[in-house]
Amino acid sequence: MDLLDSHSVNNRVKKRTVATAVLVHLYLTVITLGFWLIPLSLFSLIAAALLRNDIDEAISSANSFNKALPFKYFGQVTTHIQHIFHHPIKIEDDLFATVEAELKTKTPIAALEPIVITDKDKELRSFEERTFLKGEATSTQRGTTITLIVNQSSFGAMRSFEWRVIVGGYVDNDAKFKLIAYSPFTLLFWIAPYLRHETNLLSRVRTVYSSAYNDIDISTLVRSISETVFDAMVVALEKNGIDTSDLKAQKLQSMNINISGGKVNMGNVVQGAMNKIGAAVKGAKA
Repeated sequence: MDLLDSHSVNNRVKKRTVATAVLVHLYLTVITLGFWLIPLSLFSLIAAALLRNDIDEAISSANSFNKALPFKYFGQVTTHIQHIFHHPIKIEDDLFATVEAELKTKTPIAALEPIVITDKDKELRSFEERTFLKGEATSTQRGTTITLIVNQSSFGAMRSFEWRVIVGGYVDNDAKFKLIAYSPFTLLFWIAPYLRHETNLLSRVRTVYSSAYNDIDISTLVRSISETVFDAMVVALEKNGIDTSDLKAQKLQSMNINISGGKVNMGNVVQGAMNKIGAAVKGAKA
């Protein structure tokens, strides 16, 4: 995954953006008799350094995080579905194999590869590692990436199978310029949550290109991946003697992913599905 690859989109700093920033800072420099250049220089250097650190860290350390945002490198989680069921033995290998086989047959996702993601929270006595399976779809023509993350866990004989579909954009040069140029106005609002690891600057400059055709492509890929995984889960559960009648009854509801944003209530069978594709696109504009 290349964070800088915008594919067919002309990724540039817009002339209007530069002109507006120059006029604003020139005006403030004049009315403050030049003193505005001090916070402008200081805050811009801080923002640029932190942003560069976030981008470099994401490229070189996609498999680690600190307390929050374990999947931040891949983008924003737009679909998160979790199913809880009871079975006396672990059937995760069968579940994973069935999902991978269905993805190979129905989508361009060729394989599910194991990925170890480490929580490097400095307050922990030792770092914690967890293993997930990752599948990557081909990017859209406008540089949007789609990543599938699958995992399973147990609580006694209760089993949890869940998957996330993550939508990621490219690093937008225009958004980078705005973040740095207007940092004297915004830095004090985001520096505290940034230092608490509650947010990161990469998400502020990473753009899911907003266009009707890109929305169609994203919706198609996300829906297709989710439905394929859902169907594969049902097949694997039935193979192991687990009743799936409620799952089948709620399939249409659980696949109702809304490209314009909002939430879908999955009922009692499929839990935790939150579809935020629209929010990802709108957030990219901000």
